Amino acid sequence: MIPQSFDLSGKIALVTGAARGIGLAIAKTLAAHGAAVAIQDLDLAAAQAEVGAINAAGGRAIALGGDMADINILPGLVEQTVAQLGGLHILVNNAGIQNREHWSKLPTETVLRQWTANMLAPLRLCQLVHGRFLEQKFGRIINISSVQARRGVPHMLGYSMSKAALQNMTSGIGGDRDFVRHNITANAIAPGMFDTLRNKDSLKSLEDKVDSGKRIPVGRVGEPQDCAGIALMLCSDGASYITGETITVAGGW
Repeated sequence: MIPQSFDLSGKIALVTGAARGIGLAIAKTLAAHGAAVAIQDLDLAAAQAEVGAINAAGGRAIALGGDMADINILPGLVEQTVAQLGGLHILVNNAGIQNREHWSKLPTETVLRQWTANMLAPLRLCQLVHGRFLEQKFGRIINISSVQARRGVPHMLGYSMSKAALQNMTSGIGGDRDFVRHNITANAIAPGMFDTLRNKDSLKSLEDKVDSGKRIPVGRVGEPQDCAGIALMLCSDGASYITGETITVAGGW
């Protein structure tokens, strides 16, 4: 595969939940390969700091705020990306809410908030880019799922269920012939155990990371950058024949 296949020059991406962790790693990698990037995050100040670093390095990025559990902000995210960067070709639905509480005591309000941010918001954003992607005859959608989508976790069941639904949604959109026949693809990435803020309670120390790594065939927990390469590939021309798939990135776990 020729290197030009991974050149994203002229492409514009919106990455949600991208001020840290996997979202940030993906946003920075897309920017390093030529894409202009809108970094959305609940922590707008953190997003602005990362945008400053990307722009200082010669890239092109903007920061967007907002709570992904509020469906009303979503049209504005697309509109601001298009207005400030000049278009939209890549959508990475990375933002999500994970609560640790046993399923028997899980409040309905908590489940609804998780499902709104983790599944309904990605669906709505996909709907919002649908017409634009068809018109320009190009589009890439990447939904960040989790290995928990395959097997529910008793103390994170709301999260697990929402990620299973996200993968089902990805399969449906990625298999829509009238949509994807226009050089548009929709895929998901399912990370395993990663060293991110979300897993800070499980990976408090180096010893925790080593112990967790022993359960994983490659011998370590994942780092955010471990998801960036597959995201770059899925956004590129090199992955134009891959759609409707969920790719697990979990070190063989």
